[in-house]
Amino acid sequence: MMALYVCLCGFIALRLLAFRRVEGQHRPRVAWMAYLLVVATGSVPLRHLLGQSVPLDVSSLVMALLLAVAVCAARGNLADLFRAPKLRREHPITRFIRRNDHV
Repeated sequence: MMALYVCLCGFIALRLLAFRRVEGQHRPRVAWMAYLLVVATGSVPLRHLLGQSVPLDVSSLVMALLLAVAVCAARGNLADLFRAPKLRREHPITRFIRRNDHV
C-alpha cells in the first residue's frame, strides 16, 4: 500500500508541475492552490526516500487515488477541476477563484 501511495503522490506532483498553459489568463489563486498541492503531494515521495515514516491509512490512499484520477482527467489544469458547466449556475469555488483575478 505504501508504494502505491508514494507513486500516486509523486504522479500528482509531477503532473501539476508539467502543466503548461497555452492560452487564457493567469489565475493567481489557482496557481497558489497548485503550488500548495505540489508541495504537499511532492513531500510524500521525498520523505519516503529519506527514510522518514509517512502516515498512511486506507482513506488517505483513496483520496490520493481520486485526486490523481481528477488531475489526470483535467490534464494537470487545476482550474478545470473547479470550472462549472456553462448551462448551470457557477460553482461557488469558481466564483471565489475568478473574483479579483484581473487585478
